[in-house]
Amino acid sequence: MTTCKPESFLPKPGLFILNATLALLVPLAPFAMAQESAAVISASDPKTVSTRLDLPDAPGFVFAVASSSADGNSPEANPTDPNPADPDGAGQSTTATRPKGSTHMNMVINPGEVAEPMSVRAKIISGMTNSVSFYSATGWLAAAGWEHLWNSSPNYGTDSGAFGERLGAAALRGVSEGVISNSFFAPLFHEDPRYYVMGRGHPFIKRAWYAGTRTIITRTDSGRTTPNFSLLAGNLAGSALTVPYYPPLNTSFKEVMITFGGSVGGSALGFVVDEFIVDALIDLHIKKKQPQP
Repeated sequence: MTTCKPESFLPKPGLFILNATLALLVPLAPFAMAQESAAVISASDPKTVSTRLDLPDAPGFVFAVASSSADGNSPEANPTDPNPADPDGAGQSTTATRPKGSTHMNMVINPGEVAEPMSVRAKIISGMTNSVSFYSATGWLAAAGWEHLWNSSPNYGTDSGAFGERLGAAALRGVSEGVISNSFFAPLFHEDPRYYVMGRGHPFIKRAWYAGTRTIITRTDSGRTTPNFSLLAGNLAGSALTVPYYPPLNTSFKEVMITFGGSVGGSALGFVVDEFIVDALIDLHIKKKQPQP
């Protein structure tokens, strides 16, 4: 008769992350359906639209203008009206139709694009899909490459097998942070997880500073500025979840906080890329410039 070692009953890292994520997301289902119903009611309520127009810098304002533009007699439909600008200079609103893009670019709002308010359901879905997008995979590869180059945390070594372990760990950490931030904490804190591009017309340094600080500053669903609780909490939770699959050397409280700091830095770098990537592609003649509405 053989006996199983107690370690054999421990969940594998991937299963651990999946179970933890599902445990966090399941309680959101009733809330998601409730908010979906509320969104439908508010969209058809003139009083709600009027309230939204009191927040010219909010994503809801753009939605209200786009919804009312079908009525030619509506003052909000007047194309000669100046477009309101956000206090931070980003995401100026128009009634232009938002173009379709990749999974990640759907989470990036460029100047002149319509940004409809996100429901809880949309946040949950976008958190899951964006966390496993091609854009996210390039982030895993870059993180694993940097860690392997400097033989930094997680300390798996320097051989080819160690790079594979780092890549797998970067993927697990990235997916868990993205899902927890966008699918769980963004609905919980009523925050908009999308990135609003400041765009050309602003100095490079100002744009870079704006992008980097989006890790600690974001918008609420109503468009107001708020600390980025959802991203910080999600990155912290994702860093804590590395304990089951990181080497023992990297699982102390100090090492987890170092991982958290690296995750926040990676998020800041990702926002900087979001700010400049379209301009870079246009300048390299890889992407055509969108016509102004």
